[in-house]
Amino acid sequence: MVRKRLYMVWYLLKEAYLEFIDNNSFQKGAALAYYTIFSLPPMLIIIISAAGYFFGEQAVSGEIYYRIKELIGSEGAYAVQKMVENVNEFGDFNLAALVGIIALFIAATGVFISLQNSLNEIWYVKPVPKRGYVKLVVDRLLSFGMILAIAIVLLLSLLANTLLVVIGDFLTARFSGWVIYLLHLANFLSAFLLMSFLFACIYKFLPDAKIRWRDVGVGAFVTSLLFVLLRGLIGFYLGKNDVGSVYGAAGSIVVILTWVFFTSQIIFFGAVFTFVYSRKYGFNIYPSDYAVRVIRQEVEVGNSAVNAEPGKHEKEVYGEQQAEEEPGPAEENDAAKGANI
Repeated sequence: MVRKRLYMVWYLLKEAYLEFIDNNSFQKGAALAYYTIFSLPPMLIIIISAAGYFFGEQAVSGEIYYRIKELIGSEGAYAVQKMVENVNEFGDFNLAALVGIIALFIAATGVFISLQNSLNEIWYVKPVPKRGYVKLVVDRLLSFGMILAIAIVLLLSLLANTLLVVIGDFLTARFSGWVIYLLHLANFLSAFLLMSFLFACIYKFLPDAKIRWRDVGVGAFVTSLLFVLLRGLIGFYLGKNDVGSVYGAAGSIVVILTWVFFTSQIIFFGAVFTFVYSRKYGFNIYPSDYAVRVIRQEVEVGNSAVNAEPGKHEKEVYGEQQAEEEPGPAEENDAAKGANI
């Protein structure tokens, strides 16, 4: 029975890996890393302001920069801190400040829009809203909701840490040292559960698809497990290879880009695993009410002319009748095709 389950997990991981490679996840990760550079400072400002309302902005920002330092090193954490300080320098509330706040909102949500598009491609869905501007506003609000979800997770993490410290001080004064290890385990499990909850929210709400919580839960658990196992390796790689030193003054930015790229691969693999698991052992994933399923298929057609077929938007541009009458490239016989190019 145990061997059968191990084989099942192995085959799932193998199939997910093959689909992960087919989905061009490296290119998606590069795009997400690029968007993150512009989204990170305003996103952190919103998170610090939201969570800081309860714990104080100093405590929250200190916790965030400490976590970032653990992940990407002191150089990257300092760069992020300076970005936030520069963006956070608002003057009096006037028209320029209002425009700045709107720009801040758009920039902060941009990374989640990019992530949403990537997840849609992985799950083979495409939004086709009747009112495009409504979908745009809904997506931005949803992305803003994800930022608030991160703030809530951070808030709960701070609460859990504070509670564990208080309980730890109480118990260590009365019991032996094994209690400390138990508290470390409790701290790890609470952080793991919060991380799984965050990944579950990403997979449940960001894509334009309907998926059961059960399937999302399995995918989020696997993603969190991979993140816990691999983040140490990513940090070790960034620390040992000193990636940023090659790029001089831009080194800290390169460190952030590299870390986001590797982390995005974990998220995308988790999305592919969720897709494969739901197909094999879970429930069907359906497009949302304003989306459709798409089938992407490459067809090799030999050495024929690449511009022989009508353009995709030709009828929209020229009108149906004119598009049909428009002459195409000169026809050539098979023997002459491409011969004199």
